Amino acid sequence: MKKTYLLLITCFLLSGCGTDEKIEPQTERVTVHIEKRSDGLAYEQHQDKPFTGVFEGYYRNGYKKAEIHFKDGKQHGAAKMWYENGQQSNEANFYDGKLEGMATEWFKDGRKGKDRIFRNGKLTGSMD
Repeated sequence: MKKTYLLLITCFLLSGCGTDEKIEPQTERVTVHIEKRSDGLAYEQHQDKPFTGVFEGYYRNGYKKAEIHFKDGKQHGAAKMWYENGQQSNEANFYDGKLEGMATEWFKDGRKGKDRIFRNGKLTGSMD
């Protein structure tokens, strides 16, 4: 399951990022262009220092797609994703690049899916 969350978050990073916070663009957009390099860290494009800050991406309809916090090139803090209809799809916390604490998923219709608990990047439990 850890790999599923990491893959999901990586896909959002590479594709761009919905809450009810709506903006006006007609194309998908991101607030900062970041890339994962061979050392496994995220960097803002054309920069040599690992990225620290918040990555946000938006769907074409203006809804937020993802909000992911980074520190020194690693995911650190909250990571939230949304469906194109504005419904939240996932929320997880990271510490120094590893899943930590509760990770929650929701279905596209708003029903809550599973809660999973992670410690140091490893799945330690789930609540259905």
